[in-house]
Parts: sequence; structure tokens; C-alpha cells
Amino acid sequence: MITRVVLIGFSGTGKSTTGRLVASALGWSLVDMDDEIERREGMAIPDIFDRHGEAYFREREATLLRECLERTQIVVSTGGGAVCTEEAWEALRADPGTYVVGFEASPEEIQRRIDRHKSEAVPGETARRPMLDAEDPLERIRGLLARREAYYQGADVTIPVGNRSAERTAADITELVRLSTGTASEVRLESTSSPSRILVKTGARDGLLHLLTERWPKARRVWVAADEHVGEGHRPWLDALAEGGLTVSRYSVPPGEGSKSLAGLAGLYDWMIGGGVERNDVAIAVGGGVTGDLVGFAAATTLRGIGLVQVPTTLLSMVDSSVGGKTGINHTAGKNLIGAFYQPPLVIVDPAFLQTLPQRELRSGFAEVVKHAVIQASTPGGEAGFLLDVLERNADALLRLEDPLISWVIRQNISLKASVVEADEKESHLRQILNFGHTIGHGIEAADYSLLHGEAVAVGMVAAMQIGVEKGVVDATIRDRLVRLLEAFGLPTAASFDPQVVRERMSRDKKKASGVQQWVMPRAAGGVEIRTDIADAEIDHALAAVSRA
Repeated sequence: MITRVVLIGFSGTGKSTTGRLVASALGWSLVDMDDEIERREGMAIPDIFDRHGEAYFREREATLLRECLERTQIVVSTGGGAVCTEEAWEALRADPGTYVVGFEASPEEIQRRIDRHKSEAVPGETARRPMLDAEDPLERIRGLLARREAYYQGADVTIPVGNRSAERTAADITELVRLSTGTASEVRLESTSSPSRILVKTGARDGLLHLLTERWPKARRVWVAADEHVGEGHRPWLDALAEGGLTVSRYSVPPGEGSKSLAGLAGLYDWMIGGGVERNDVAIAVGGGVTGDLVGFAAATTLRGIGLVQVPTTLLSMVDSSVGGKTGINHTAGKNLIGAFYQPPLVIVDPAFLQTLPQRELRSGFAEVVKHAVIQASTPGGEAGFLLDVLERNADALLRLEDPLISWVIRQNISLKASVVEADEKESHLRQILNFGHTIGHGIEAADYSLLHGEAVAVGMVAAMQIGVEKGVVDATIRDRLVRLLEAFGLPTAASFDPQVVRERMSRDKKKASGVQQWVMPRAAGGVEIRTDIADAEIDHALAAVSRA
């Protein structure tokens, strides 16, 4: 649990303003180290440097930092160089309750912020920054950043501030703290058909009984269909349903896309209808995207619709398939060709499930996270490039499933998708952007199913970006940035396949309108757009670019 927050980063990145907002939101005390040192010394920091020198100032800084770390429920806004010693990091790592948040901005953005602060300084207020006294301040900033980078990288989470407001950054930090204390982060998806309540919290599954009976007070029986891979280790929280007075029927769903079939659906129907399912009953889908899609469709169509709870256990299903109400099964002609939109009234997202997830499945899920980052600029209220920057700066920590970071990023993805679904529940226009990378990706996946869904989408995103490069819409550096990010998460950017088979599978793709294939393509300004002007030669070139001989 986080008991103190320490904000680090270069001068001018907004630590002081953001720190005040975080402390106010949490009801914690605030120590702005520069302000406190000035108060104790009775003079401004430039005067301390002039009279006593930098070494004296650093000693005062180190002493104050140690004092702050002895307190709890405190937000500490540090000076730019306060954590740039091994001794400082020994102190920061001494107590697991200390959470270090790094603020990051480009040298140019830092210079703009500092210049703006100087222009806005009131008479009598010093805006001079001694460490930046130089003929070329920008070059000085670059040099200091280079020397401090290794220390700044020690942060538990790095948040790119760029042109972000302090309010948005403060809200993110506040949410990170609350997630660490066991407070659920809630997303409300208000669709045209029905609302969906989505809760994110490590350990959220333990509260299922209360949440279920609160939402369906007349429910007397629940139908729990779980992926076989979920295993017996997850029985205790399901057993609590029976201990709470509910009749619990269980069903195992074989893993793999083969279960998303007419035969797999018939098995669920036989189980529920043969067992006497009633309208007040609730189906609970426990597993990844295959289980969620299959059980969701069964719930939507059994007795014309019964209660549904999605409990996703894979990263891919947490950030994507469990949110938004898409349910369905595959057909021999292609993926997800049979289905319905059916919003789950309750979605329980518990990142603790990810601890037992095979590494390949975990990495596959990050493909959808990366997809959301690419399309973010095109989503309602989306911040251009923010999630992409977050993923680049925190990839290693995310792969280690460090919490509350992983919970926060999952929540960011859910909010993004929910905003798109609210604007276009039935995928008539905007929701199509969620298919970025899926047209070619689904073709590769459906060709032989040797790749996991996320792996195929990763390759499909690179192919789509390659078409964008060939059309001159985006620069090759944008494609290369995507490739590096996917590789950072251990995802493939090329695959072995027969181009003709993939083209044939693509021809059956359901994302068509009036017989014309809809493509989600990158746009020059960032984000994506829907296009139909993709030539056969461009598709062939893209397939060749991601083909591994």
C-alpha cells in the first residue's frame, strides 16, 4: 500500500503544482522541497547557491528528503536534482510504502515551461534557476537530462507530462494511490441498450457475491462457465457464492478458438436449458476472450437474455473483449461471424489473475493495449500520444505486472474503449477504429490459428502502418516506433504465412459495407481513420513486409 508519494523529474515539469493537487485530493500533507528549504534558510534558492554554493544546497536537500521519508500520508515534490545520488535512492527504496512518480517532458517542452514561468512571475518573485544559468539554456537542459536520466528511470512509474494539464496528471496519481489501498476504480459504460458497470481492483473477485446480489437481488442460481485453464486454484471465491445462499452450477469450457463454435454453443445451451435455467438466473463467464464471447452469446440468447457477469482472466479480455458487449462464435467461413451485442451489467476485472497467466498469453494481451495507444487520438476525449508514451516509458514494469501500475493501465484502456462504445455501440462508424490491425491480423490468425489473437493483431498493425507509409500518410519513423514498442512487449512484428490463404480469409471479413472492405488506417495527425481506398498492390506489399520466410 502506498503511504507516501515522491514526485521526481526535471525542473519545470510541474511537480509543485501537481503535488498540491494530489495532496488536496488525498487529504495528505505536502512538502515542496524547494519552498521548504527557502523557508528554513530565509532566502531564495538562487541566493543560497550564490552565498553557500551547490554542495551546501544539496546537503540541505538530502537532509530534508530523509525527514520527509519518515512521515506517512505525505506528498513530496522534489527539486530536479534531489534524487540524483545513490544515497537518495537507498532512502527512497527503504520503505515499500514509498511510491516514486517520475515526470518526463522533452527538453524543448521544459524550456517552454520555464520561459512561461519567467514571463508570468509577479514582481519580487524570483524565477531564476541556478542550474540553468548558461548562454544556451536548452543545451544545458539536454546535458543535465542526460546525466540524470539513469536516476529518473528508477521511478515506480514515469508519467509523460508534455502538454498535459496538472489536473489530469494529479488525477492519475491519485488513482494510483487509491488502487494501492484496495479501492476499486470504476468505469461506467452508458450504452444506448443498457449500462455496464466495470470494476478494476486487485482482489475484486472476492467481492463478487455482494456485487451480484446487489445487482440481481432476485437471483437464486448462477451458471458459472469457466475456461479449463482457470483451474481449481480459483475455486474459493466461487465457493463463496454457494456459501452465500446461491445455487451454483459449473461448466468447463475447453480452451482455444475451437470452443467458439456452434457445437460449443450447443453444449452451453444443453447445460443451462437442460438444468432448468430461469429468467432471474445469472451466467458468469470466467476466462479469456473465447469464454467471454461464447458465454456472453449464450446469455444473450437463452430465454431471450439472462443476467451476465464477465470475469476476464487474461489481459486481452480485461482491456478489450469483456468490455463493450460484443459476443459471438466463429464460423468455418471466418471469425466472429455469428453473434450479438449484449452489454454485461457487471464486469469484474481483477489483475491478480494475471499472476498465473502464461507469459505468451500475457504478452499477447499487450497487443490490444498497444492498439488502444495508437488509436487514442481518435477516441472521444482521447489524449494524443499519452498512452503510447506511458507504454514506452513503463514497458518493463508492466511486464512484471507491478501494481498499482498494471491496474492503472488496464483502467486507462477500459476507459478508452468505453468512450468509443458509448459513442457507437453497434459499430456503425466510430467503433470500427477498434479494429486497427485486425483486418490483416484476423486473416493471418484464421489462416491456421498458429498465432494467438494478440500476436496476429500485432503483425496486422505493422502491416496497416506499412500501407500508411506506402501511401505517404505517415513517416516510416512512426512505423518503426510501433515496431519497437511491440518488440518491447515481446510481440511478433512478422509471421510465416501463405499470402494467398490470408487474402482468401480476408475476403470473408465481416468488416465490409456494401461489399467494400473497411480499413482502419493511421492518419497523419495521429490516431486512425476509416478508409476504403486500399489497393490490392498495397495489400500485397504490406503482406510481403510482414512475411517471415
